[in-house]
Amino acid sequence: MDALVLTCDHDGRLRALHRLGAGLPGLTGKPGTPFPALFGPDAVAGALDLFSGLRKSGWTLDHAVPCRLDPDGGGHAGLVQTGMVHAGMVHVSGLCDAEGMVLAVARSPGAFSELMAALETLNPRLARRLAPLGSAVTRAEAPKPEFPSADALFGEMTLLNNELANVQRELAKANAELAASNEQKNRLMGMLAHDLRTPLQVVVGFAELLEQRLDGRLEATERACLERIRESSLSMRHMVEDALSLAALQAGRLRLARRPSDLVALVRRNVSMNRVLAEGKSITIELSVPERPLPMADIDPAKLDQLLNNLLSNAIKYSDRGGRVRVALSEAAGEGGSEVGGRLRLRVSDDGRGIPAAELAQLFQPFARTGRLGTEGEGTVGLGLYICRSIAEGHGGRITADSAPGRGSTFTVDLPLVASSP
Repeated sequence: MDALVLTCDHDGRLRALHRLGAGLPGLTGKPGTPFPALFGPDAVAGALDLFSGLRKSGWTLDHAVPCRLDPDGGGHAGLVQTGMVHAGMVHVSGLCDAEGMVLAVARSPGAFSELMAALETLNPRLARRLAPLGSAVTRAEAPKPEFPSADALFGEMTLLNNELANVQRELAKANAELAASNEQKNRLMGMLAHDLRTPLQVVVGFAELLEQRLDGRLEATERACLERIRESSLSMRHMVEDALSLAALQAGRLRLARRPSDLVALVRRNVSMNRVLAEGKSITIELSVPERPLPMADIDPAKLDQLLNNLLSNAIKYSDRGGRVRVALSEAAGEGGSEVGGRLRLRVSDDGRGIPAAELAQLFQPFARTGRLGTEGEGTVGLGLYICRSIAEGHGGRITADSAPGRGSTFTVDLPLVASSP
């Protein structure tokens, strides 16, 4: 007999085409072709119905599909126009199994038994794959899929629940180990930073002492070396302070030692120390404070000193050589202009390169870095502004940034004069 057997994957893509007798001339395709396309453009809809039913029920028997066949065996699409290709029907029987799909295509219905007899001689393996469908034909009934019993389903569900519980226990264990590891990391980082801070302070102190003792006897090169030692030591001390603060923040232990403090004196002292860094780039720091005394602020002076250090070092880092950095301290009214609950406002401005708007939203996040390097290649680990925000908010205040490329940056810190109630 003349027929075809198609083997496909589970998505219906052709793997191989096996001919019985002369096959079906004109019905051919390359491996990887979706089998509905083999039947021609006019039959795609019917072939897709066949594919859908096969996927849904797992089998089909004598499904009629319109098909254009080439009686001369040429298989040329151009023959459709000349009338040499005639329209007709083919009948498809097949099933889905673990390997994919196997389809038997014959010219007439009821030919499946004859096709199986021929196939057992020519290709026993394909015959074995189609055998379940042959048994159904013999019994004059369709093969029925076997559904698991309720007991089997319950057992499977119980097994899945047990596996889920095991996974949850493993996840809880992994989370506990991760938390312990993170705690050890924070403790180690805090210890290292604390141990580094003292020798760095010694380096800065001795550099200042040498500069004072040898005043007037140092050559310009020697004085520049001492200034470089102080400048590098101060930069490293800033980073160590940030590392200590990060460890405390991640461990939930950032504590403020508040006391009434003269913020004007603190700002003056901080600006004086950071002028060492600024002079390395010939940058001028301008300080503006009110002439009349400001109220004492209930703050942690060490933390506010760290906050200002970070803002000033950033301003210097991103300013061009010979530029200006402006520091201004002023008193601001409370909410709604009231004199009650007044605030102190600290501003640090530079005329450097500025920050793109897309980066401003992430500026105060930990390890957030802008796409810019310092004007002389200085890098950053992205902790300074995150720590500034934590310190400001810990005091009941806030920090904001105003910047744009080409017009520099201004960071504003608002702090309440009186500590808020816990």
